[in-house]
Amino acid sequence: MAYKRWIGNFVGLFALLGGCQVVGSIEPELVLASGDEICGDGVDDDGDGLADCDDPDCGTTLCVPNAPPGWEGPFWVQRAFWDGVSGPSCPAGIPGTAHYMSPAPAACTPCACSDVQGGACNPPKFRCWPSKNCSGDAVNTTLADVGQCDAPFSPFALGAASCRIIGAGALQSDGACTPSGGELTEPQLFQQIVSACALGAGLGCAEGSTCAPPLEAGARLCVRSSGAGVCPSGWDGETLTAFAGGQDARTCGACTCTLEGAGCEDGAYRVFDSNNCKVPASGADTAPPIDITGDTCVDVSALADSGTFSIEALEASVYTGACTSAGGAPSGAVLVEDAFKYCCR
Repeated sequence: MAYKRWIGNFVGLFALLGGCQVVGSIEPELVLASGDEICGDGVDDDGDGLADCDDPDCGTTLCVPNAPPGWEGPFWVQRAFWDGVSGPSCPAGIPGTAHYMSPAPAACTPCACSDVQGGACNPPKFRCWPSKNCSGDAVNTTLADVGQCDAPFSPFALGAASCRIIGAGALQSDGACTPSGGELTEPQLFQQIVSACALGAGLGCAEGSTCAPPLEAGARLCVRSSGAGVCPSGWDGETLTAFAGGQDARTCGACTCTLEGAGCEDGAYRVFDSNNCKVPASGADTAPPIDITGDTCVDVSALADSGTFSIEALEASVYTGACTSAGGAPSGAVLVEDAFKYCCR
């Protein structure tokens, strides 16, 4: 005799506890060997002259009442989490439709800002003095561009010279940041799918009822209506409302970036024992260049002793601006369409 194998997590014929909700997605599958009877499809699949509940191969099936007038069904109904893609999950040979529950709320990814782009500073403010301790009448030697060279003193030998940075360079241009985020975290409209597997074709039951395959754990026998009427007698154990679809009216506010702390700091100069900001040829009676990177006074008298002395803007001040993000607030909701009421035994 032909045989039947059910693959899936069957806990029993009836899962009447816990309402219609199933925690997790269950996808039943009826696997048939060649010639097996499909119980509940109204066909003698194995050709032994017996169909559905009349066939001993369907010994675990049951006869269920037909839907009352004005109601559709009965249905083998299962509720599960939805991945936004999958369709209804029904036993082999049983047609199914999908409705949906738990509209996904508006939730948005956090706003963020890129690094600052485009911010720039001039070389720092720089002074030199004809003394060893940055005293006396200062010579303004601030240069406008990195790489620029200047010889601030007269071409006469100085007894002493000193220099220091007196402040950060002027802001050359503000930077800007690119905002990101503010996208819906759940693109699908609903979080749960209701698989309604249509019964009613099965043979072998008394008039007014139909042969159905066994219930999987978490499933219910239900009838449904597109209205909001009172559940018929015998079908008022549990109810649920599901929807054919919806329109997405959820949105996220635009993300913005606000520049804060725009300014400049640091920078460097180099002092040479020549008037052209170059190191003379090897063997010349000159002192090596001196880099000045802070606001401490530096004695450079050794570079000014022969009447030649120059400075070069070595590094501009560093731009310090940063951006703070805002926006991205969720609003709106899924506008549900075509409600269906399920009444279950």
